[in-house]
Amino acid sequence: MVRVSEHYGISGDQGTLDFIDVEIDRDTLLFIDPAVIASIDGPWENACTSAIQSFFQAVLDCIKNGEQNKAKSLLSRLSEDNSTRLGYSSRNRGSGLGLKLAEEFYKELSSSRAVQSGLIADLEDTALLIDNVGEDRISDVVTNIVRNLLAEYTQAAAEYYGIPLKRNVAMHPYWAPSTKKWTTAYFDLPIAGGSPLLLVPKSIVRKLLLINPGEYYQHYVLTQLFDEELRGQSQLTTALRSEKRPRITKASVDRMHKDRFKGLRGAEKRISLETTEKNPDLIARYKQDKLKNPPAAISAAIIAEVTKTELPDLDALLQTVTSMPGGGGSLADNYEKAIEALLSALLYPSLVNPVRQEKIHEGRKRIDISYTNMGRNDFFYWLSQHYPAANVFIECKNYTRPLKNPEFDQLSGRFSPSRGKYGILVYRGYSDKPAVQRSLKDTAVDDRGYITALDDEDLGVLVDEYKKVGSATLLDGLLHTRFKALTH
Repeated sequence: MVRVSEHYGISGDQGTLDFIDVEIDRDTLLFIDPAVIASIDGPWENACTSAIQSFFQAVLDCIKNGEQNKAKSLLSRLSEDNSTRLGYSSRNRGSGLGLKLAEEFYKELSSSRAVQSGLIADLEDTALLIDNVGEDRISDVVTNIVRNLLAEYTQAAAEYYGIPLKRNVAMHPYWAPSTKKWTTAYFDLPIAGGSPLLLVPKSIVRKLLLINPGEYYQHYVLTQLFDEELRGQSQLTTALRSEKRPRITKASVDRMHKDRFKGLRGAEKRISLETTEKNPDLIARYKQDKLKNPPAAISAAIIAEVTKTELPDLDALLQTVTSMPGGGGSLADNYEKAIEALLSALLYPSLVNPVRQEKIHEGRKRIDISYTNMGRNDFFYWLSQHYPAANVFIECKNYTRPLKNPEFDQLSGRFSPSRGKYGILVYRGYSDKPAVQRSLKDTAVDDRGYITALDDEDLGVLVDEYKKVGSATLLDGLLHTRFKALTH
């Protein structure tokens, strides 16, 4: 049971790595979720969402237009691919997508009244209303569609962590939205356990789909049926009243409807389909309610549970930073990597998908570390609601001298309304903190963006916050307090 990090000798653990640290020879029970991808505002995620929507719409159009052969041809390119090492064990992948199962998927889609009526609009909707479609099949379909984008992510991670790549590895095709065709290509990829490996960001996986059939049935479909019973619109009400039992419960409504499908599989989805056809706004309301509360990334605790790994040791990560000597060259590079490991563990799941040494302005400038802001109900979510903060930028200064205005100006020069106007300047603590704060407030007052400066001592405060309340990004914590000081 060797993990990717162990196989390639990567320093760090699941808490500091951006990807799921899977075992190279068996699957991890997590699934790629297209609804979660669509909820993240980042260029990579947007490209994934575009490809997923393009493919599924092409399939739906063919089915609705009666183009049977074309629909089958599109679905026939879906293949069972275990490159991500996610999902059910390869020995038990009964819902993968080989040729036979692609044929079955076509039959399920083409015979579905929900497809013909337009109730199903997105790939994840199929899990709500079509039998035999669940997390595993949705995840497999997404893997096929965005295989090229997963390869790009894997290559970037490999470059950063020093994972060796084999050139021109033949892979199954991916979907190209620009041509609306399956495209075959070769990718430079790691080979682990004798087969290609695609790394997957932990921000886009779940144990259960966000658009969840059980949740939809229990909280929307069953509630709708229960309300109808209370209004006396069905046979159950009549039966109960004749038995002098006027009290109707959700459990009794559930039993009555499931009894109609006794002996048949997928009773809840059959009931969901019937009810949704009669109440087409139900599925729309469910999805709108989900969008009102965008999902957080999967928690570190759940990942640790599923992968059977330990939670990150924040004290050890902090010690690595604070014990490091100041200086430039390789010392500065080591400091940046240590900061990235600490912040990736400390600020997850609010900040995800770190990109190191990102080039902007046609390569004339670089950002030490940039994160995608996926904050939910915390400081980073509040920040995104009031200021441009789709991304958060980190600048690392391993100086043995006080900070000066050029350091503040360097970070503010990376800001833009589209990228974001908030950043964190991490430094060693050789400066007068009140003087640093005054300079940062000047930057904010001049509308050049918002910067929080954190020295070694401040990082220790954030670690203590996390250990006390389980988060270093809560409102009224250090980060929020420092930000408010810039605007008051």
